[in-house]
Amino acid sequence: MSDRSFSVSMVASAVLLMLGSFPSVASTVTESIEDKNSRIDLQQDEVSVFHYRQSVNVLAKAGVTVHPNVEHAPNALSIRGATNGVAILQDNIFYLAAPYSGQNLVSQPNLFFQSAISTNKHSNVNSGGQGAFGQLNYVTAKISERETDAIFNIEADQDGSPAGGLIVSGTTKQYGMLLGVDYQKNDTEAGLNSSIDNKHQTTDILFKINADSLVGARNPQKTEFSYHFTDTTLDNSDIGLTLADFAASAHSRYAVTTLDFDQGKRQRYALAHQVNLSGQSIMSTDFYYQSFAQRGHNTLTINDEVINRQLLQVLSDFESNPTSQGLATSAAVANNDFDGFGMQTKGVSLYGAHEVTYQARYHSDKAEMKVAKIDYLLNEDLGLNTLDAQYGVGDYTDDADAFTTSVNTKLNYDAWSVNVGLGYENVSVTRELGDYADLLTAADFSDDGWLPSLELAYKKDAWLLALSAKQAWTAAGAGNAEQLAQEALQYQLALQYQQGSLNVGLTTYIHDFDNQHMTCKWGVHCIPVQEAVQVNLKDVSVSGTDLTIDYKLDFNRFSIPMGLDYSYTQSEFGQSSCDIIVGCYAAGQSLPWVPEQQISANIGLVIGQFSIFANGLYQSETGSTFVPGNYGIDSQLKIDLAAQYQMTQAHKVYVRIENVLDEALIAKNYQMGMLSQAEMTTYIGYQGQF
Repeated sequence: MSDRSFSVSMVASAVLLMLGSFPSVASTVTESIEDKNSRIDLQQDEVSVFHYRQSVNVLAKAGVTVHPNVEHAPNALSIRGATNGVAILQDNIFYLAAPYSGQNLVSQPNLFFQSAISTNKHSNVNSGGQGAFGQLNYVTAKISERETDAIFNIEADQDGSPAGGLIVSGTTKQYGMLLGVDYQKNDTEAGLNSSIDNKHQTTDILFKINADSLVGARNPQKTEFSYHFTDTTLDNSDIGLTLADFAASAHSRYAVTTLDFDQGKRQRYALAHQVNLSGQSIMSTDFYYQSFAQRGHNTLTINDEVINRQLLQVLSDFESNPTSQGLATSAAVANNDFDGFGMQTKGVSLYGAHEVTYQARYHSDKAEMKVAKIDYLLNEDLGLNTLDAQYGVGDYTDDADAFTTSVNTKLNYDAWSVNVGLGYENVSVTRELGDYADLLTAADFSDDGWLPSLELAYKKDAWLLALSAKQAWTAAGAGNAEQLAQEALQYQLALQYQQGSLNVGLTTYIHDFDNQHMTCKWGVHCIPVQEAVQVNLKDVSVSGTDLTIDYKLDFNRFSIPMGLDYSYTQSEFGQSSCDIIVGCYAAGQSLPWVPEQQISANIGLVIGQFSIFANGLYQSETGSTFVPGNYGIDSQLKIDLAAQYQMTQAHKVYVRIENVLDEALIAKNYQMGMLSQAEMTTYIGYQGQF
C-alpha cells in the first residue's frame, strides 16, 4: 500500500480539523434547471425498482452518455464528448481516490447506499478542473431523524445468485448514527469448451455518526464523520470472442482466461462540519482521505505478441481443436495503489436578494503503478501451466497536488438573474520511474488555468430561460508528453417549462475544444504502456440538444408516470492524426465514443398497491472502422421490465426482468474480440422498512 496511508487513529486525532459536505444552496439558474431535469430521486418507485444496486440506466436517465460494458463492471461515461475532466463525486467529495493521478480508473458507487444522483453537464466554477467538463454527484443515505429506522433488501436471480443489504440508522437527542451493509454474489458458467465460471462478489459497508451543536455554541452547527469500505472481485476477462464464437455463445470465455480477474478495495474517511454563521451565511468544509488498492490478472499475449483479431482466431481454433504442442501465452499482473486526501471549504453569504459563494480546496493524490508478467502454456487439456516465475515489466509513480479557489456571484432583480463567476486552479504533477519503465518518460511540471463564467436568466410564470458562456480548463496528467491542458469554450441555451405534473427541459449547447484529453477508458484494450499515456486531440467540436420530459397522468383508480431523456450529439475531430490511444482519425470524423443519439424512456402503470414499469435505453452506433482496434457497435436497445406489490406500507415484493428481449448486446467490439453485456436475467426481491 501507499506510504501516504493514514491509520484510523491518525484520522480520529484530526477530528476537529475535518470539515463537512457542501449544502446545495448556491446553484446558479442553469444548475437549477439541470437539478430539475437531471436529478434523480432513487427512492421513487419507478426508479428504485430498477436500480437497487446497478447504475447503468439511471445514469442515462440523468443525461450522461453511458458506454457499454460487461456485466457487473462499472460503466465508463462521458459528458458532451469529454471523458477527462469529468468528476465523479459522492456527497460532493471525489469518489475516485486519485482523480488527478489515476485518470484511467472507472468506478461507480453501489446504488443501495445512495438516495439521489444529479448531473452537471458543463463547467461549474466551484468544481475546479476535474469537474470543468461535467460532474456526477451521488448523495448517500441520510441518518434518519427517528429514533430507529431500518431498510432491508434481499433479491436473487434465476440462478440463485443472492444480493442483500441492510441500512439501520437513528437519532437520539442531538446524536445520530447509520450503519449500512450490502453483499452481492454472482456465479455463472462461462466456459466455451472447458469448465470455467464468471464470478462477481462485492461487499459494501457504510458508517456515519453525527452530532448537532456543541453545548454553548453560538451558532447552529452539525458535524458528521463517515467511513465507506468496498471490496469487489470480478473474474471476467478483457479477452473477447471471435464473431463466430460470439454468435454461438455470446457469454462465454476461452480457457486461456481462466485465471483472469480484477479486484479492488476502497476505503474513504471523511468528517464534515457545517456552521450557520447567521441567518444570511453558511460555512461548510470537508476533510477527507481515501485509498484504492487494485489487483488484477489479464491475459495479454500469444507467443509474445499482443492479442489482436488474427491471434484471437488462433486462440479460438486451438480451443476447438487443441494440440499436444500447446500454446504459449502470458498475462499482465497489476498491483496498483491509489490514495488521495484533501480539504475543501465553502461559504455562502446572502445580501438581500443577492448571493455570493466562496470556495477553496487543496487536494493531493498519488498513483503507484506496478505491473508484472507471468508466462503460461495452454495445454492440450485446456489447462494452464506456469512457464516462468512472475517478473516485473513496469513500475512508476504519479503524484499530483492541486489548489482550487473560486467566487460566484448571483445578482437577482425581480424576474432577471445575472450570475458571474471566476475560478482558478493550479496543478503540479510528477512522474517518477522505477524499474522496467524504459518506455516511459519522467515528468515534473505545473500549470494553472482560469475558469470564468457568465450567465443571464429570466423567469416568467412557469417558464425559465438561461443563456451562459463559460471557459473550461483541466490540467494535463503526468503522462501527457506535450503537457497541454484540456480547454474548451462552452455555450448553452437552456429552457424549462414546469406546470403541475409536467416538466419539460430543452438545452442546446456548443463545446468548442482547443484541446481534448483522451486516456484508455473505452472501446480498446490497453497494454500497461498505453495506460500510462494521455494524448491530445486538437480542435474537437461537440454540439447538441438535450430534451427531458416528465409527466404523470392521474385518473380515479390508476396513474401513468412517464419520462423521456433524449440526447442528440454532433461531434467532430478537428484534425487528422494518429496516436497510441485513439489510433488514426480524420478531420470531420465523429468521435468514436460519442453516439449521435441516446434515448432513455420509461412508462408505468400504478393501480392501488400494484405497479408495473418498463424502462428502455437506446444508443445509436458507436465506434468506427477507421479507428484501428475499434470495430464499432451497431445501435442497441435494452428494455427492462419490473413489477412490484406493496403488501403493506412497510413491505413490498418485486420482480425485475433485465434485457427482456434477450438480445446479444455487445459491451465491446475491439481488437481483442467481442464482449457481451448481460443476457436476459430475472430477479425476485423483497424490501422492508422497520
